[in-house]
Parts: sequence; structure tokens; C-alpha cells
Amino acid sequence: MIQNFFSGLYELFLGRPMPANYTNDYREVVFPNTGIQLILISLALVILYYYVFNRVMSTGFYKPIHWTIMLIINAVIAFIVPITQVNNNGIETHSYTYTFALVNAILSLILFFIFSLLLKKGSVQAWTTPMKWPHTR
Repeated sequence: MIQNFFSGLYELFLGRPMPANYTNDYREVVFPNTGIQLILISLALVILYYYVFNRVMSTGFYKPIHWTIMLIINAVIAFIVPITQVNNNGIETHSYTYTFALVNAILSLILFFIFSLLLKKGSVQAWTTPMKWPHTR
């Protein structure tokens, strides 16, 4: 089920994997592993920002610029993960790989934003970052 979800998601944006002889490798290994890592890494960085930096440690990292830095770090990691997955599975690197990495980075931005809206309420200092909506105190 997870395999089909992530294969469908990535192929929606990318089309069929290229080179064609690696289609099964992408669908069975690379897409699911990358998708799961995408969710876990984005969630971990949001938790790190809101609950570790701005609740437990009470650092001064609660401004929108700090949130943007974490967002960019998330996107960079999400760009690197698919390239690493492809190389570790013995698939030759192709322009498809870099397009895949770019799509993954864009999806990470969306997930980071969604997780931020869902989890920012528990932060002591950063509950208004990136914006006050939907929570007010």
C-alpha cells in the first residue's frame, strides 16, 4: 500500500521512471524509501524547531527567519535523500534522478508547512511562526 502510494505520487509529477530498465527498482525500493524518509525528516525538523529549540531549550530561534532556515535545511536534506537512494541501489544517475530530487524537495516544503501548522501550538515561543493563524492564545 505504501509502495503504491509513493510510486503513484512521484510518478504523477515525474512520469515513468527513466531509464526504463530501472522502473521496478524505483517503484519497489526508491520511491517508498524516499517517501517515508521525506515524512519522517520533515516531521523531525518541525518537532526539533517547535518543541526542542522553542520549548525545552528556550532558545531565541522563534522568528520567521529561523523558521525559514529550518525550512531550507529540510529542503536540502530532501534533495539529497533521493540521489543517495538511487546511488545506493545501483541505479545509474540520470536527469530523472535530479528531477526526482527537486520534486522531493518541493514536497518537503509543503509537508514542513503543514506540520508547522499542526504542531506549532505546543511551542512556548514560536507559536506565531510562520503565522498566527489558525491558533490564537
